[in-house]
Amino acid sequence: MAERPSDLLKRLMRTSPLVRRALGASLALGLLSTVSIIVQASAVASALGEVFYHHEVRVTTQVVCFVVATVVRAVAVGLGEPVTARIAAPLRRDLRRRLMRRVLRYGPHQSVDATVQLATKGIGAIEDYVANYVPALVLATMAPLLFLGYLTWRDPLSGVIVVVSVGLLPVFMILLGLAAKEKMQERWDDQQRLAGYFGDVVRGMGVLKAHNRSHHAVAQLDGVGVALGRTTMATLKVAFLSSFALELLSSLATALVALVLGVRLLDGSLRLSVALAVLLVTPEVFLPLRRSAAQYHGSADGIAAASVLLDLVGDAPRGGHLPAPSTAPALALHDVTVATEGRPDTPRVSGDIPAGQLTVIRGASGSGKTTLLRSLIGQRDDVGGVIMVNGTDLGELDRDRWQSCIAYLPQDPRPPGSNAREVLAMGARDISDGSMHEVLSTLGLDLDLDRELGEGASALSAGQRRRLSLARCLLRQPLLLVLDEPTAHLDAASEAIVWRVICSLTMTRVVATHRDLDGDHVIEVAASRTTRA
Repeated sequence: MAERPSDLLKRLMRTSPLVRRALGASLALGLLSTVSIIVQASAVASALGEVFYHHEVRVTTQVVCFVVATVVRAVAVGLGEPVTARIAAPLRRDLRRRLMRRVLRYGPHQSVDATVQLATKGIGAIEDYVANYVPALVLATMAPLLFLGYLTWRDPLSGVIVVVSVGLLPVFMILLGLAAKEKMQERWDDQQRLAGYFGDVVRGMGVLKAHNRSHHAVAQLDGVGVALGRTTMATLKVAFLSSFALELLSSLATALVALVLGVRLLDGSLRLSVALAVLLVTPEVFLPLRRSAAQYHGSADGIAAASVLLDLVGDAPRGGHLPAPSTAPALALHDVTVATEGRPDTPRVSGDIPAGQLTVIRGASGSGKTTLLRSLIGQRDDVGGVIMVNGTDLGELDRDRWQSCIAYLPQDPRPPGSNAREVLAMGARDISDGSMHEVLSTLGLDLDLDRELGEGASALSAGQRRRLSLARCLLRQPLLLVLDEPTAHLDAASEAIVWRVICSLTMTRVVATHRDLDGDHVIEVAASRTTRA
């Protein structure tokens, strides 16, 4: 369920100071534009009133005031969008960097395709939301108050009429907003679902064709697209309905004010200059509200994406601030939970992982070995028990610095990079080709560094991909090497080579496996509630 715009804006401001800058610039330019409108209306009304009552009076002062106010208003309006957009542009990079940190720490959100959708189109929509909707929201809050104050000062009766009319707007906006935010969230969810399903279909098209199921998959994909079209049209209907309601209410309020002013002018109880000033300002009271409503629907994707993104990065715990170790660490586990979702029990593990030695975490498939490894590398916030690093609670360490000391090999590595050189370099420029060839040769992998590997090194076999990813880990020269089933998908000869390399290393090593492999220490992960080593 999407949040209220004000709550979402507050969360964005807490997450990134860049939003505060955009808000400040919008506030200053909006205030300047609002004051200019009031000066324009006063100058025009005063000049026409003086001419009507005193035919030969000079109106030079009023004309100068009107021209100056017009120029100031034009400058404020002209600078509003470019200035806010320029401030909001770094927000896209900041949010994308935060999202990538979260993905590296906890893995992708829902799926890889949904994460890509959020990191590209979603964050782009958030930038538009900050650049367009936030200024409109600021003006919708500030400008009507200034206009109402001016109207009440010039003509209290007209001010009361407009206040009552504006008071009805929240009722319409709340009712329509409740329907709109639900439709917007449904549309974003459909977009996420379509992105994920499209990626699954493309990746599995070869298998689908082999089993003659490709037509069914395409039909399913078309169905998801049709559902997205329906939710989009439903959102547009609500947007048109809300715009019509606001236009109708503002037109009726302006007509009512004009009627009352006309009657009072006829009986001589009101001066023409006052009536003209009030009549010119009255429509401006409703204009910022109508613009904010239009921008709200135009920023639908940004609002929905911001809600999802802030749930991921805005309130995520950052860990402590103590520095990470500078040498191979020793770890101690005290009642760390390894339960996976759906497990009725809560298995716990205790044990020691000595510095500079090889510790094997052994257990059957599904026993919780991967969950335990994710706890060690800081990808779980709630570990149940306590993990000590050189005598310090892991939760008190700076999470980013701790993870920078670690090289982690997951069960099914999908290394990024178009060729082997890019995979092994990891963006670093100080790793020579000779070092790459040396580590590949050590692992028994004969691979051309310029060979095209495809997305996620899909051109390699599972065993080659695993050894290439292990070589990537070794080139990092980490203080803690965490490996999840490093010998899976390898033949006996390759397995012996890889295991010999792992045993010869000097950093702290933690290896999870269901095979009968021995290390300096062994921690058994069983189905019992508590295991100790």
